[in-house]
Amino acid sequence: MACDSRSAFERLNHMTFLIEATKDDHHTADIRSSVIDAVILARKLAADGFAVSISTPAGRQYGADQFKLLLTSESLNSQGVAGEG
Repeated sequence: MACDSRSAFERLNHMTFLIEATKDDHHTADIRSSVIDAVILARKLAADGFAVSISTPAGRQYGADQFKLLLTSESLNSQGVAGEG
């Protein structure tokens, strides 16, 4: 059996968004299949005082001040985020 060198994140569904949040000594990671759901969760965590980032299927990270870029009509496409397919 061949060794799969891809990360666990890459092996997940190509439409997977990873939301990571940290506050004090607490760290959480959640997965969402749509960019809209990812941004909703990330904004809730940020409102609760967490430092939050979203990783796209292509591995690009967005900080809380960039979440709106994930939702613009120019950035959304059938792959989840334009230019990242």
